[in-house]
Amino acid sequence: MALADMLEQSPRRRTGPPCSVGALEEQLAGPEADALHAMMYELGWSQERIFQALKAEGHVVGKQTINRHRSRACGCFQ
Repeated sequence: MALADMLEQSPRRRTGPPCSVGALEEQLAGPEADALHAMMYELGWSQERIFQALKAEGHVVGKQTINRHRSRACGCFQ
């Protein structure tokens, strides 16, 4: 299978309930949403560092859910 063919099989958003990180992404807006996106996908923050930052702000997410969501292996994607 060619890499181009694999693009057709990439995970897509599910219609069911999101994981705790997906729910938080949907809840946040503006600078907070931008900050979470940067932590998750742009700045190379570790799972632990993201978990601690979210916990300090009162957000409840599963520690392992962070990496599952980043790799699109959680319930948010199919």
